[in-house]
Amino acid sequence: MEFNATFLVTIISFIVFVFLMNKILYEPMLRIVAQRRAFVDENLQAADDNHKKTAEISAQKEEKLKGARSDAKNKYSEAVDEFKSKKESIVKQAQAEAEGEFNQAYAGLINLSNETKEGLKGRMTDLANDIVEKVIGYRSEVQGFNTDEVNKILYQ
Repeated sequence: MEFNATFLVTIISFIVFVFLMNKILYEPMLRIVAQRRAFVDENLQAADDNHKKTAEISAQKEEKLKGARSDAKNKYSEAVDEFKSKKESIVKQAQAEAEGEFNQAYAGLINLSNETKEGLKGRMTDLANDIVEKVIGYRSEVQGFNTDEVNKILYQ
């Protein structure tokens, strides 16, 4: 193979062509590819950061929801306990009032019964005399009336 000026010009032209292509085409393309790679990497990093933030916010939300549920359950059970104690006190008060009214009515009935029995005891002699008068035909006063027997019959 022969080395002449054409070969030398061809090599110089090729080197100039490669140099120009590098400056005009390859460097801008490599710069654009690097910029795009950096853009994609930034967006991936931002997406990862956003995903982490979303996971944190979701965890915080779940924690707050658990706390709110727990608070609601506590408040509900406190309200139920409060209403139960109020109900119990109202029922006890009503029972005490009813028992007082019952005792008062019972005492009134006992008094009325005793008054009636005492009235009957006083009339027993009159009633016995009336019966004797009807049976024998004339009025005779009953003597020796046993009040212990009358009390025994009336207060049993």
